[in-house]
Amino acid sequence: MIEKNRGLIVKRKDGSEVVNYDDENFPSYIYNGYIYIGCTWERIPHYHEDVELLSVYSGEMEYMVDGINIHLKKGDTIFVNSGRIHYSIATDPRVSQYIIAVMHPKIICSSEAVEKTAVNPIITDKTVPFVHFKAADFDAPLIRQFMVEMERDAKKNPFQITKYFFEIWDIIMHRFTDAYRVHIRSMEEIDDHNAKLKSMMFFIDEHYKERITLKKIADAGGVSQTLCNQIFNKFTEKSPIEYLMQFRCRKVADLLQTGTMPMTEIADVTGFSGASYMAETFKKYFNMTPSEFKKKFRRA
Repeated sequence: MIEKNRGLIVKRKDGSEVVNYDDENFPSYIYNGYIYIGCTWERIPHYHEDVELLSVYSGEMEYMVDGINIHLKKGDTIFVNSGRIHYSIATDPRVSQYIIAVMHPKIICSSEAVEKTAVNPIITDKTVPFVHFKAADFDAPLIRQFMVEMERDAKKNPFQITKYFFEIWDIIMHRFTDAYRVHIRSMEEIDDHNAKLKSMMFFIDEHYKERITLKKIADAGGVSQTLCNQIFNKFTEKSPIEYLMQFRCRKVADLLQTGTMPMTEIADVTGFSGASYMAETFKKYFNMTPSEFKKKFRRA
């Protein structure tokens, strides 16, 4: 566990998340988290091989999974399947609280037979990007109970986590046949666009310091500029250029928290044409100037 990254989303250059596991020798991350409108960790599209479970116990929020928006209320739990592009959205004017568990499926692959019959059929089924357990559903209280107990009692105990994960997986298996399914024709398009978006996200991460145009982003995904716009708007609710600007601003935020660079230099290394334009753009996404952000969030 890298403590300074707890609760944050750290991404590889291809856009996939570097999951900040609680124990570097055991692939699980269990966290009692929160979200509010304008926080730095909402609306950041990412994906990972791990499956993700999030259970809301205060307030409400939304989750976007492969371009599908799911409204989560108190008592709801969502299971996000492996490899699907997703992010959280704050909708409640108050702080909403949740328990999140990000766990690699190999934890419960206790044998080749279990992996083949119980795990792979779920994580490879691209027609089911998520399972939504609504608070009133018959199995929602039990999966939420397991989440609470796992966060409270087991997050530093690999054996206990494995036990709870098996229990949770059993619930997911029983629900899976009734889960929301994307029509196979739609799924082929979604999966194709998913792959193209990952390529374009990778390009932005590699070249955000440079002058990037819409055409260059589209070329990285092998699509037209029109389709590029459509893919970004569907999966991220942003245009490609808006995504780029927010990406640059997150890089600015990282440097403000951890470095001592002057604003002009930060602007230069994050792809902005000047400090004033950087400050104007940064305020749009973080509701404060870079100087205000640095004063509030500077790490010792």
